[in-house]
Amino acid sequence: MCDNHLLHASGEPCAEPRQHGRRRLWEIEGGLHCSIIGTCATHDDLLKIAKKLKITLQRDATDHQVHSVFVQSAHVCGPMSRTLQKLLESRYATIARKVRATTSPEELGLLWARERDAGRVAGAYWAFLSHDHVPDTLRSQIFGDVHMLSHLLGRTASRAASLVSELTARLDDLEARHARQQERHLAVVNERDAALAQLTEVQRTAQRVVPRKDNSPAVRSTRDGAAERSELRKDRALVAARTRARHAEGEIERLTNELSRVRMLLIEAPLVVPPCPAAEACDEAVREDIERRVLYIGGRGGTVEALRRIAAERRAELIHHDGGEQMSVKRIDGLVEGCDAVFCPIDCVSHQACLKAKALCRKYGKLFIPLRSSGAASFERALSALPARH
Repeated sequence: MCDNHLLHASGEPCAEPRQHGRRRLWEIEGGLHCSIIGTCATHDDLLKIAKKLKITLQRDATDHQVHSVFVQSAHVCGPMSRTLQKLLESRYATIARKVRATTSPEELGLLWARERDAGRVAGAYWAFLSHDHVPDTLRSQIFGDVHMLSHLLGRTASRAASLVSELTARLDDLEARHARQQERHLAVVNERDAALAQLTEVQRTAQRVVPRKDNSPAVRSTRDGAAERSELRKDRALVAARTRARHAEGEIERLTNELSRVRMLLIEAPLVVPPCPAAEACDEAVREDIERRVLYIGGRGGTVEALRRIAAERRAELIHHDGGEQMSVKRIDGLVEGCDAVFCPIDCVSHQACLKAKALCRKYGKLFIPLRSSGAASFERALSALPARH
């Protein structure tokens, strides 16, 4: 402990003796504290340290604000930086011993590559940056690897978010169709039960009827013919009800299987990973896969893939909503907010979906572009006319 040597207003560094061959957190230079804290410590770690040291944080402080508090204090020796130092040393002691025992620059490079490829980036990052004998060239390479890893995770997170959004929409639609099919199945079953009950009641009534006094052959023939026709109608109604019930049960089973498959896709979809805490130093121009995201509401299902290709050629990502034909109209709320522009072909979209999209664009400040037709050429011209995104 260096209670008598903490950094004061004068800015004097901590005079605690250094460990042999190691740099403590506040002794690491080059503005690396942001990436070290963001990569090697979790948000829960920072909150626990703040609680232990009785550091007052804003009630509504964001993850980035909490992260910034620790980064600003990491370059000086104090209770916060010492507690962080103790946490990192305890958590990553194993890899620190491996780095200390490896002296050859070539072997150090191989050790970093193995730890990086195995996904053990956090511990290796701390161990390599805190050892004096690690060459500066290797330090720069390691920082670059971690820095560029944030771009890869960012692109993966964007694609995962888009996939989860589409799968969630499909899940909502399937659940709605499943509920409607169950209602129809219940109605068919009730109809079948009513037909059975009516048939049973007719049979009981026929058994209680007292034969008429006029029992001539002509009267008996007429009476028997009417009863036979009535029984035949009841039997046909019962067969039809049973057929509809079987069809409804088959459709429910198919929808249930499809619903389970979509839920598994959602579970297996990659999690959205937050960007690297060193993103302040990132150049947003590195992300060159898309420039904008556009929403296309309505249109004809056969042209959607052609519209996606046109959008991709112009470095845009197209998200499609059928305007309520199969998808829930409520899904438009979440889709509009995440897009840069919304296209509606007025010749092939529901009036309700078009008005809802227009109102949401006005609310979120998005471009609303009505198209005269649902053809690919109309969409291509409108997309090409969009202003450049800065």
